[in-house]
Amino acid sequence: MKNEKNFLLAVIITVVVLYFYPLLIKQFFPQFFTPPEEIQIKGPGSTVGRPQTETAFQSGPKEYANPVTTAPVKTYTIENDLYRVVIASPEADIKRIELKKITDPGTQLPTVLVDVGTQGRGIFYQEGLLLDSVLEGIEESNTAVEFIYSKGNKLTIIKRIELDARMYKISLITEFKNASDKEIFTGYSFVAATGLNEVSGIEDRFRDAMAMFKNGKMYKKNINSLESLRKIEGDIHFAGFKTRYFSLVATPLNGADYFYTQKAAPGSPGAKANVGIGCKQLAIMPQQTVRQEVVLYAGPTDYETMSGLNLGIEAIRGKGFFAGISEMLLMLLRFLYKLLNNYGLAVVVLAIIINLFLAPLTIKSLVSMKEMQSLQPLVEQLRNEHKDNPQKLNKEIMGLYKKHKVNPAGGCLPMLLQMPIFFSLYNVLMRAIELRGASFLWIKNLAAPDAFINLPGEYPLIGSSINILPIIMIAVSFFQQKLTNPAQANDQQKAMAFLMPFFLGFIFYNFPSGLALYFLTNSIFSFAIQLGISKKAKVCS
Repeated sequence: MKNEKNFLLAVIITVVVLYFYPLLIKQFFPQFFTPPEEIQIKGPGSTVGRPQTETAFQSGPKEYANPVTTAPVKTYTIENDLYRVVIASPEADIKRIELKKITDPGTQLPTVLVDVGTQGRGIFYQEGLLLDSVLEGIEESNTAVEFIYSKGNKLTIIKRIELDARMYKISLITEFKNASDKEIFTGYSFVAATGLNEVSGIEDRFRDAMAMFKNGKMYKKNINSLESLRKIEGDIHFAGFKTRYFSLVATPLNGADYFYTQKAAPGSPGAKANVGIGCKQLAIMPQQTVRQEVVLYAGPTDYETMSGLNLGIEAIRGKGFFAGISEMLLMLLRFLYKLLNNYGLAVVVLAIIINLFLAPLTIKSLVSMKEMQSLQPLVEQLRNEHKDNPQKLNKEIMGLYKKHKVNPAGGCLPMLLQMPIFFSLYNVLMRAIELRGASFLWIKNLAAPDAFINLPGEYPLIGSSINILPIIMIAVSFFQQKLTNPAQANDQQKAMAFLMPFFLGFIFYNFPSGLALYFLTNSIFSFAIQLGISKKAKVCS
C-alpha cells in the first residue's frame, strides 16, 4: 500500500513540475517566451492581415542582358569595426561580407559569411528595377556607397548601402524620385540572402531558408530541399538564411508582398541558393519621392545581438519551453567562462552543476534500477512458472514488486524530469558560437571533434582523425554497464551491455568535442554515483 502511495505521489509531483516549471521560467524570463504573434514591427508602411497564399513560378525571374546601360563594372569596399563589405556596380549588390571580429577556426582569418564572386547575383540585387536605366554617378565613403540611376528625365533611383557604427546591421535605402507629372508604378524583388559556401557533415543539417510573416507564422526549409523556384505570398516580416552559428536576415521596413526561395542551379559555376523578397507594385506620385528601407542582419545567431536591432528577428532562434531553457543555460555557460576564462572548463563545471542539481533524481533512478535488478532472478522464475498464463504472470510480478516495496516506474520518472534539460543542453552545446574556435587541453576547437591525432586521409566511420573523448566515453560506459547488469543476466542482456557502449561511442564520435566533453563528464558523474550505490548495497547486505 505504501509503495502504491509513493508511486502516486511521484506521478503527481512529475505532473506538477512539468506544468508549473515552464510558467515559473516564463515569469522570470519573459523575453525568451514571447510568442511570434506578439512581435510588432516598427517601420513605415507596414500592414498586417493579408492572407498567405503559395504559388509556384512557371519560370524564373526575367533575365536582363544589360539592365544598366553605360555602367562600368567596378567593386567598392566599405568597412567598420564589424564588417568588410564588397559592393559591385552596376547593380549595387553585395558580393562579399566578412565578419572582422569573428575569426574562422580553420584559417584564423575573418569569417566570410557571404561570397558570390564577381559573376553571381549578390544581396540587394533588385530584379527588374534598373531595366533601361543609366548609372549617373557613385558617391562613396568609408562606411557607405550610393548609386544614382536615371530613367530618362522622369524617374531617378538612388540606392544607398550603409553600415551601422555599432551593430551588425547593413541598410539598403532606395529612393524613387518622380520628376514627371504622372503617377509611376513599379514593382521589383531583391535578393535577401545568398552566398553561403558549400559545407558537409553536421554543418549542412543546420542550413535553413527561413521567413516569418507579420502574423507570426514561420516558414523553414533546409537549403538542400529547396525547389528550383518557389514564391510564397503574404505580409513579410523577414526572410533569409540561418546556419549553425550565423543568420543572414533581411527585414523590409516598408512591408513586402511575398518572398521566394531558389536552390542553386546545377551546373552553373558559382551559383548559390538564395532567398528573395518582393513588392508587387509601388506607386510614386508626381513630383514626389518614395523612400524604401531594408535592414540586413548579417552576424551571429545570438539573442542579445539580434534583439538589439528591435526588429523581432531573434524569433529565428526559436521560441517555447526548450528554447527558454537553452537561453538560460547559455547565460550560465557564459557566466562560468567569465570566472574560469576557458570554455572547456566552463563546459565541465556546467556539467557538474547540472548533475548536482539533478543528483536526487539520478540517485532515485539508479536505486530503483538496482532494486529492480535484484528482483530479476525471482521475476525470471515467475516467467518460467506462468509462461502459459500472462494474466497470472502479471499479477504475480506486481505482487512481487509490492512485497519488496519496489516501484517499477521509479527508474523512469526521474529521467523524464531531466529530459527538458538534456534536450536544451544539446541545443546549446551544438549551436553555441562561443565554442567555435575555443580550445581546451589538446582540443583546438570545441565546436568540432577533438582530433587527438589527425590522419592522412578519410576513413570509414572515423573520418580524418582519431577522437579520444568518444573512446573514453566507451570505456566509462562499458564499466557502467558491467556495474549495472547483474551476473545472472541472460545472454541477450549481456550482448546489449557489451554493444551499447560502442553504439554510444559511434553516435558521439563525430559530434562537437564540447558536446562530447559535457556527456563524458555526465557519464563519469553518474558512474561515481552508481559505484557509491553499489558499495552501499554490498555493505548493507
